[in-house]
Amino acid sequence: MRELSVPVQVLLGAHSALHAAQAVAARLAEVAPSWRVEIVPDTGHALPVEAPDLVTERILTFLGQAQAEIATPEHSTDRG
Repeated sequence: MRELSVPVQVLLGAHSALHAAQAVAARLAEVAPSWRVEIVPDTGHALPVEAPDLVTERILTFLGQAQAEIATPEHSTDRG
């Protein structure tokens, strides 16, 4: 996971019955420190259903930021 060269964002529901959000975020910080991790308060495992506007906004913002990062010279594949 450390070697992934693409931007990654993880959204976690704070009160999921399937995982402990704080523990998952801490583990991801250890194994994938470049990943963006956000714990969303007052949501659970059904985060996209519970907070669809927030999820949509985070995806669109992330895509814009990721495109900007990929377009920087250090990420460019243009060798011409």
